[in-house]
This record gives sequence, structure tokens and C-alpha cells, in this order.
Amino acid sequence: MADQRLHLNLIDSSRQLFELDGGAVIEAGDGWLLGAGSPSHPVISNAAFRGDDSVNPGELISKAKDFFAARGRGFSIWTRGDQPEDQDLTAAVSEAGLQLVYEMPEMILEAPVEQPPLPDGAELQRLSEAGQAGDYWKVAAASYASIGFPPEVFGGYSNHDGLLAANVAAFIAYLDDEPVSIAMTIVMASPASTGSAASSRHAARGWAAR
Repeated sequence: MADQRLHLNLIDSSRQLFELDGGAVIEAGDGWLLGAGSPSHPVISNAAFRGDDSVNPGELISKAKDFFAARGRGFSIWTRGDQPEDQDLTAAVSEAGLQLVYEMPEMILEAPVEQPPLPDGAELQRLSEAGQAGDYWKVAAASYASIGFPPEVFGGYSNHDGLLAANVAAFIAYLDDEPVSIAMTIVMASPASTGSAASSRHAARGWAAR
């Protein structure tokens, strides 16, 4: 059985990321979340989540269709892979004609990881001012393209102060003053949600767990 806290943290973290987009529209109810970002990409920027396993899959799909159709968008519905809690939702989205287009693995860190030494010419910085956001999203756009994210999905993140929120720790690694890798942790509740990425020509050098 999946740890429900992990799933809820993903949903809450996703909502906070939507809130970085000044053009995003969010609608939420008891146990569900719909988010439409500025970009029209149906997989990443326009998504529906079920946070309560008792929410009827058909009703969620109907809400999502109405919400995104009103905005002229396609959309995706996030499920928990093969977890039994989402078998009904997985079956329902398949019956509704949605196709599996993307899978994102999740890992659990149960103990601190020893910090390796930085290579020569490298510097690790935690974001401390909104002006650093440009470097952060530049690396994100270059990195995630290698796994299917269109670069434009990061273009709507105009709320740069959101990267400095009290429950967010965002980092940039520089190599010879060039931003090459990023990482972010969002803590909504225990456990935290963490992501990292590196530009494709630096990923092979161990700059990020991808």
C-alpha cells in the first residue's frame, strides 16, 4: 500500500508550483485539484489530481473535461502507477480515452546522504533573491527537455518570490560561473518533495539525480 502522505505532498507541491505561474487558474474541492498553467501543453501544465481515494473517478474526469474545455485545453490526470489505490482511476481514464504519456519515478530518502566534494570551478548556491530565478528556470528548461518536457512550460513561472517561500529550498550549481544544475525541496508536511535536474551536457558528470 502506498504512503498517502507522499501522494498528498506531491499534490500540494504541484499546487504551489502552479502558484508560481501568474497566469495559472486553480480549482480545488474536497479531495481533488485542477490546475491550468499559462502554457497550453496538456501533460505538464494542465493537470488533474485526486487526493482522496473515495472521489469517484468518473466525476473527477467530468470535472476535468469541463474545466479544461472551457479554456480550450487538453489535460492529463495523474495516477499512482500500479498502486491498488488508483486502480479504479487508472481504469476510468483508460475507458475515457486518455493515453499513458509520461511516467515519473519516486524515491524515498530515509537517511541523510554524505555530501561529496564539489569539483574545481563549481559553486553551490541556495536561492536567496528573486533575481536568481532566471538562472534556475533556464537550467530547468534545458534539462527537462531531454525527458519530454517542452521548454515553454517553464516560461510562465513569473512569481520568482515563490522560490524563496519559507517551505522551499531551491539551489543552483554553477560551473565556471555557468548555471548547470538545480534542485528544489518543498516541504508541505513530512515527508518533503524533492526534485533535481542538470543540463544535458553536464548530467553525465553526476550533477543531478535524473
